[in-house]
Amino acid sequence: MFEKQLKAGPSWASTAAFFAALASLLVLSPLMWTTSEGVPITLQSLLVVLIPAILGWKSGTAAVIIYLIAGGFGAPVFAYGTFGWERFTGSTGGFLLAFPLAAMLSGWAMEMRTRSTMIVATLILFASQLLILALGLLWQRAIVPIEETVYDTLLRLGPGLLVKTAFGSLTLVLLSRAAASLAKIKHRNNHEAD
Repeated sequence: MFEKQLKAGPSWASTAAFFAALASLLVLSPLMWTTSEGVPITLQSLLVVLIPAILGWKSGTAAVIIYLIAGGFGAPVFAYGTFGWERFTGSTGGFLLAFPLAAMLSGWAMEMRTRSTMIVATLILFASQLLILALGLLWQRAIVPIEETVYDTLLRLGPGLLVKTAFGSLTLVLLSRAAASLAKIKHRNNHEAD
């Protein structure tokens, strides 16, 4: 969404944005809160789709892959502060393995969208997180027998998905406004210099 602005800016801006995004993934992903029904909500799936939406699919997906590798090598960056390669083969491995796919989808769809509305951006964030949820649940149910129906699982996890999507959309709105303000200031400064 902001890939063109980052490339048009100074050369250090894209690099700084990449490392800020990676730091966000590493620091914020393990954070979680629990709903009144006891459903844990983490920022992982949101950050995994939001960062490529902001940086573009190539840089965003690279940040997600580095995040996954860091977690595999022992950085406590996964849900509940967990880590290790066994996380990729256990019952939650499908969620982690879906992250790069969802990152590519989110970043690519944001780059390809022809309408610059926030509704489209919100739908992209939602669909990308839904991809993570679907692939993760398919993997989990293939490994662990779960009595809860897929429908009941979606009803249980849906509110958290919607909250994260709303938070991601708000983040995009704020970043868009900040970018527009900076562009106006730059434009005004260029005219004053002439």
